[in-house]
Amino acid sequence: MSLEEEFQRLTPAGDALLTIGVFDGVHRGHQKLLAELITQAKKRSLSSGVITFNNHPLSQLDRDPPPLLASVEEKNLLLKQAGIDFIANLDFSAQLASTGAERFCRMLISYLKMRGLVLGFDFAMGRNREGSLQIMQLISAEMGFTLSVVPPVKIEGEIVSSTAVRRMLLAGEVERAARFLGRNYSLEGRVVAGKGLGKQLNFPTANIETDSRFVVPPDGIYATLCRLDGRQYFSATNIGTGPTFGGSDRRIEVHLLDFDGVLYGKKLKIELVNRIRDELKFETREKLIEQIKKDILQTRQILKRMASL
Repeated sequence: MSLEEEFQRLTPAGDALLTIGVFDGVHRGHQKLLAELITQAKKRSLSSGVITFNNHPLSQLDRDPPPLLASVEEKNLLLKQAGIDFIANLDFSAQLASTGAERFCRMLISYLKMRGLVLGFDFAMGRNREGSLQIMQLISAEMGFTLSVVPPVKIEGEIVSSTAVRRMLLAGEVERAARFLGRNYSLEGRVVAGKGLGKQLNFPTANIETDSRFVVPPDGIYATLCRLDGRQYFSATNIGTGPTFGGSDRRIEVHLLDFDGVLYGKKLKIELVNRIRDELKFETREKLIEQIKKDILQTRQILKRMASL
């Protein structure tokens, strides 16, 4: 589908104030930008709209895209929860990658009735990122639309960005990542059959099949919250290979506390709250069971403390 055809499918109710970006994770920096967009749109009686992408732009620029923080569905949900009026999900194609900033802006005016843009401080668009903020200022003046730039959000002295959140998660810093995201990072997947080792230890686990495109924190034991069929459960999650039993395949295994039921085929959402420890190899099954009991006790304490805040 051509870029023109994608735009033709979109029919905003009226004139619009827009922003453009990947918005991976919809973190606190994004949230500040969205709030400013909505505030300005309301003052001007315009619809607020987000132009975003179904795939990462680097996938069309001969570079490996980074692992993602959220699916398109989750991103759209977060954008809607922020109060955005409409979302234009575009495929970042070779055609879009080669489209100049001026032509793209003309298309936004023609198809989406764009009357202004609200952009992030690090924005650039078009061929070879030619649409820098300085160039966009010139284009906006020439074409007669407004342009506002939202400054960065800083937490603990660091600019909030998707890159920073990915780095924290890949280092196992799930609590710090949550402060930057404004929520716990989560993984979703269906429960698939495992080896049944957890059940043999009297701590049954659900093996979660996740999408390899998304960020997975390093091996270890995590205190997590599990969402299942509209309910939330305390849970302890192991990411790793199960070295005590000579495992080699990396898996995500979740033990739901105070749950008794069948999970195969169910879709689970796991929120990572705290990293308890590294995954270890134990000399005996008994030592592993003893450590699991300690992990579960620590998980309860962490999650109860969090719930009381």
